[in-house]
Amino acid sequence: MKKKDLSMFVRFWGVRGSVPTPGINFIKYGGNTACVELRCGNTIMIFDAGTGIRMLGESLAKEFFDKPIQVHLFISHTHWDHIQGFPFFALAYNKNATINFYGGHSVSTLEKLILGQMDKEYFPVSLFELSSKINFIELSQNAFTINDIVIYYTHLFHPGLSLGFRVEYDDRVFVYASDNEVLNDPELGEYNLKNIGTLIKNADILVTDCQYTPDEYKSRIGWGHSSIEIVAQVASRFGVKHLVTYHHDPSHTDDDIAKTIRKVRKLSLPIKITAAQEGTTLYLSKKY
Repeated sequence: MKKKDLSMFVRFWGVRGSVPTPGINFIKYGGNTACVELRCGNTIMIFDAGTGIRMLGESLAKEFFDKPIQVHLFISHTHWDHIQGFPFFALAYNKNATINFYGGHSVSTLEKLILGQMDKEYFPVSLFELSSKINFIELSQNAFTINDIVIYYTHLFHPGLSLGFRVEYDDRVFVYASDNEVLNDPELGEYNLKNIGTLIKNADILVTDCQYTPDEYKSRIGWGHSSIEIVAQVASRFGVKHLVTYHHDPSHTDDDIAKTIRKVRKLSLPIKITAAQEGTTLYLSKKY
């Protein structure tokens, strides 16, 4: 019997919010928009399909060549920076590939929204002309499984529908919560805190929206993004081991991001804090 693969790692392919940021000031952390790969044994999960998914597709095509491959693609929400790379995803044009989309239902279904994105007015190849097998799964239960992986999701505070995902595999926990505002609102703040706390509690790795500095956030309240210092404090309160700041603002250079990380570390919170960086891989160690 083949030994079961229990390895688990996360790899970053796109870490920016809003728009891609090419240029010499954005090389270290990267300029592609949201896309994160998670491997749980032999299961391939992808979170969001920003421009980073193009390079991920090329990597998977080389790894699997002409072998059958199945990926599970979770769309947090359909704002442009989270779906704009899908038409350039190599596996979409591979007849041996199966792509399972997972998402919520807001004003329209995820399938209709992706179909609209690939309308002939915007892109020369329609969704129905792709070679891969594509399935759309509309999420309706708070918990579901893929193989031996348990996934939970919740609604986040962001304009339009936005979902955060908690993945539990072999006693390890990964959380992806892009585009979320941790509110100080007296009416919604407590609900928001409880909701996000349930999602991130005791996570080994939390990849989450930390788009603004505290000063920037003051003039952007209600935009659906968070201050890094507030997120760090909340993550520490709920026992997160490693906070990875994500959805970097397109105006933040490599130096800006590094400075922000140094500043938040001075809070001396009992938590590891790093910034998401394209091309890097983080392994989730098994607890013994």
